[in-house]
Amino acid sequence: MTDERRVGRPVAHIGFQLPDENAHDVAGYCAAEMAIEEANKRGDLPFTVKLVPFADERDPEISQKVARQFVEDPLGVGVLGPLNSAMAVASQEIYHEAGMAQLTSEASAPVLTSRGFQNFRRLVANDKHHAAELARAAVLYLKGRRIAVLHDSTAWGKPISEIFAAETRRLGSECVLFRGFGDQEKKLNFEEMVEATVGAEPDLVFFGIYWHKAHIIAHKLRYAGFAAPYLGSSALKPYAFLEVPSLDVVPPYHSSPYVDIRVKPSARELRDRFARHYPLMLVAPHAAAEAYDAACLLLEAMKRAGTVDRAKVLAELQSIEKFKGAVGPIEFDENGDLIDPDIALYQCVHGIRKYLGVISDLVV
Repeated sequence: MTDERRVGRPVAHIGFQLPDENAHDVAGYCAAEMAIEEANKRGDLPFTVKLVPFADERDPEISQKVARQFVEDPLGVGVLGPLNSAMAVASQEIYHEAGMAQLTSEASAPVLTSRGFQNFRRLVANDKHHAAELARAAVLYLKGRRIAVLHDSTAWGKPISEIFAAETRRLGSECVLFRGFGDQEKKLNFEEMVEATVGAEPDLVFFGIYWHKAHIIAHKLRYAGFAAPYLGSSALKPYAFLEVPSLDVVPPYHSSPYVDIRVKPSARELRDRFARHYPLMLVAPHAAAEAYDAACLLLEAMKRAGTVDRAKVLAELQSIEKFKGAVGPIEFDENGDLIDPDIALYQCVHGIRKYLGVISDLVV
């Protein structure tokens, strides 16, 4: 980065709230960093922008603490993240009260766009939309008639599972089990959950559970002789953690509200540049396009404002009605949610994610 002191230009800080300190293990952070480096290199901003990472350690209290610290930064103009819905719920009001533009590429909980916070935008589908599309996939594409719904009782897992279950019922299927984590599951004791799932005799199991615990449950079910297929959500990230090789009768499915930069035409240029900058990240470029576009939207607002003044930057962000991004055309509704986002469906076979298509196309 050009030395801002040498050229005499003002400095603006964009924060990026991450789960931990390993920023370059996160594809979204790398993509945002690339967007900011490109902007500084172009030189069309009247200031130099620096990306400032800070970690919430997946702890709501720490999320609030680091958010307060960043909004007290006099150079802080806007923030990207958090990436976790629970952490976003914990800290969102702090960014709002500070009048700071906030864009997240991953936090999807419905509550985040129901509070009336006009400083907030997200580049990922609201879980209401995502869950409804998952239910359509479960009932209309995978033909699930007796569906078990397992969730982790988190601020993300429970709401998306409730919406999913309600929509599957509306579509004519039966929810034979709806079960969340209690004290036992939180201690990684899944025996009762596995027994209840087997006993309900579902023909499809939905996981509203983050990948590391879903992985354990998926394997325990197979070890118990359970054969019904699995359907997971984007909490499985881009990996095949529901797959149990040699024991799956039908390989597991999972959805993703994130653009796959390997297949989306609008993301091809980003994919090529991202590959040159971060080649190892191509194995799992999770939310790279969304984070890149979030950074670009904030940079565009800063460019239009021509200043590092938070209020003016926020006003310019709010005035952007249409934006051409790597994810495609971007438009937000009055709550800060994307309008008509795509939800993709994958099947995991031998550790490889097979792209099946956009759910709205699969169940026409």
